[in-house]
Amino acid sequence: MIEIIIISSIIGSLILALIGYYVSRLGLSTVAFSAAHAALAGAAISSILNSDPYTLPTVFTLCLGLILGLALPRTSSLVLNNISMMMFSFFNSIALLAIYVSNISVLSTTRIGGLLWGSLLAVTVDRFMYITVLAGVFLSFLILYKPKLDAIVFDKKLAEAEGINTQFISMVIITFMCIAVVLMLEVVGGFLVFSLIYVPYMVSLILSQKADLQLVITGLFGITITPLGAYLSLVLDTPIGSTIALTISISAIVIYIVKKSIELTRNNLNKR
Repeated sequence: MIEIIIISSIIGSLILALIGYYVSRLGLSTVAFSAAHAALAGAAISSILNSDPYTLPTVFTLCLGLILGLALPRTSSLVLNNISMMMFSFFNSIALLAIYVSNISVLSTTRIGGLLWGSLLAVTVDRFMYITVLAGVFLSFLILYKPKLDAIVFDKKLAEAEGINTQFISMVIITFMCIAVVLMLEVVGGFLVFSLIYVPYMVSLILSQKADLQLVITGLFGITITPLGAYLSLVLDTPIGSTIALTISISAIVIYIVKKSIELTRNNLNKR
């Protein structure tokens, strides 16, 4: 069981970290934010209905994510961001309301706890298999479309001028993101899954300005720090999602401080 938890955290963090890189570079951050909370709302309702934890969250997040993705090139970023934040509030309210109106026995279940702060018990064999399959499909997509993805990351308008269907690739990235969030939602927690999406990319920005190196750093940071957080949660008997999020955040802060300290030291030495 421990092996499955650690391996699942490695594979899941790799997917979300790499997706986070492309979500950020393609300007899809607010779309991802709203779609993830749609998944949270679907999972909360599924818990109350005692249905499977995948179908309703997937339907909710995919519908919202793809709708916002289709609207992306047809509206201004300001309007899209406002719509995304409105939908974030809407689905977040649904999730919290679903938890509030449920009875005490439902609130005490592992699934509800997993929705909020993650649960080790959510890492089942079937979830592990789904995460592994998704990782294989996603990495295959990255390999096949790497030149086009690189072109879009470098200059989206230039890529469109060269005939690359940027909207199709954006929709594919959104789809992968939605499915990955659903699979990791009850493991890390609905309010903490974003640490796996955004923090690794932020660390790559701190450490490098080269896109290819940022992608490598993003993946390496995710698969290194996330299993460390999972291991600490096992040792300390703390919620896995909260422990992972804290481990990732503290690591990012330390890296930033170390990087700035090195730069400051170099500057002082050069002045001498």
